[in-house]
Order: sequence, then C-alpha cells, then structure tokens
Amino acid sequence: MAEEQVLYEGKIPFKVFHFSHGILWLLLIGWNVGIIWSWIESLGWNLKITSTRVVVLRGIVSRNQEQVEYYRVFDSKFEQSFVQRVFHVGTITLFSDDTTAPQLTFPIMNPLEMKEKIQSHVLQQRKNMRTIQMD
Repeated sequence: MAEEQVLYEGKIPFKVFHFSHGILWLLLIGWNVGIIWSWIESLGWNLKITSTRVVVLRGIVSRNQEQVEYYRVFDSKFEQSFVQRVFHVGTITLFSDDTTAPQLTFPIMNPLEMKEKIQSHVLQQRKNMRTIQMD
C-alpha cells in the first residue's frame, strides 16, 4: 500500500474565514467585529488533507476532531459566492457514509482546485479498497 501523501496541512488562513461569511454578515455585525470574529475563528481551525483522508481539528479551548476516510466519501461539492471568487476562497463539503461525520464542511483557499484533487484521490481509494455503493 502506498504511503499517505500530505496535500495540505496547517491552519486555515484568516482571509478564508473573513470572506467565507459574506458581505451581508459583515455589514450586519460590523466590519471591525467581523474582523475580530474571523481572526478568532481562524485560530481554532487546523486542517490536514492527505491522499487518503481529511482531518479537521476545531476549537481553541475545547477541541473537536472530525475525520473522513476517502473510501467512505460518495459525493462532494464546493460553494463560492462572488466575493469569495474574487479572493479565491470557498467551502468544500464531503458527503460520506461515515456515522460520525456524514457531512464534513470546511473553508479553504482555491476550493475548486482542492475539490478536484480530493475527488481524484477519492476515486483512487475507492478503487484500491474495492468499495461499492449500495442504495
């Protein structure tokens, strides 16, 4: 079996959180509060995307880890508003048959590119594990 390759590891950048909320959210709570909120939120998220799984670690005081193995993923999508497109940020959602994380959503830079990388590894892992989907 091939060794796991890391595609991305680290904290999610501040601008990803800041522009993932949308302009209406920032206008409603105020630009300065929005900046502070986004900065605090960015401190608490760690993301690891590898060739076999995605691991999201959230929290500053208390921690919550969610992990999805690619062979369990059956669908994915990305969302990106106009403002997010300008700043190259967006959100990826993975849908899986994992009981603890049936839907794993995380913000990221260049979401379409990363979604395509993840999807290619999903297909490879499903093929390697000989996984089939039954409805």
